[in-house]
Amino acid sequence: MKNVLFAILLSFVLIAATDPYTIKRISDKDFRYEFYTIDKDISIKHHKTYFWFKGGLIHKAEGGVSGQLLHGEFKKHYHSNQLAEQGTFKKGLKVGLWKNWFENGSTESTQEYSNGQKHGNFYSYNIEGKMLEKGFYRSGKKQGYWINFTKKDTIRYKKGKVFIPKPKLSKEEKALAKIAKTKKKEELKLQKETEKKLKKAKKEENKKLPKKTKGSISKKEDKVKKDNFFTRLFSKKE
Repeated sequence: MKNVLFAILLSFVLIAATDPYTIKRISDKDFRYEFYTIDKDISIKHHKTYFWFKGGLIHKAEGGVSGQLLHGEFKKHYHSNQLAEQGTFKKGLKVGLWKNWFENGSTESTQEYSNGQKHGNFYSYNIEGKMLEKGFYRSGKKQGYWINFTKKDTIRYKKGKVFIPKPKLSKEEKALAKIAKTKKKEELKLQKETEKKLKKAKKEENKKLPKKTKGSISKKEDKVKKDNFFTRLFSKKE
């Protein structure tokens, strides 16, 4: 019986030693990390940031990988054992909800991810739990209204850029703008029609010209050139 138990225990140890999904634990002067990795070839997307493990350290790079991809649950702790960060990786990319905490346990920030990009709501707080900023990301870019509670300011974004809406016009301004737009359209239409007529008139004029006119003129010019040549030639001899 003891031999059987020993064999089972040994098999578990060997599986754990060779299983790529076995949890990894590393630390530095500020934090301790717990995570899982996977060995798998993937198609790299150059605009996305990948996280991998190599040489006892976690690395990251935009559009590049050189080690075991982080895959699965990720935890970062302060040395006091308090959680500092928690989230999920999928083949080296951040996915789902990621949270950060201050060392006293209060939430520092929350951010949603989709396939390695910030996509969803973002919230940040001070150490006392008061909200500092909130907004929304779409495919890694700020979108919609972002509120900064410290500056008491609200900024609207569109595809990552500050969006400034056009000023609202009065009824009279709208009417004048409509007239100006219509006038411009009519001018462009008239210009196109004029160009079309001129082109057509030129084409008709070319049709009316005698077919041999061009050739006749060329022959006459050649004859004049030849006469002038012989005239100069004989005058030199005299």
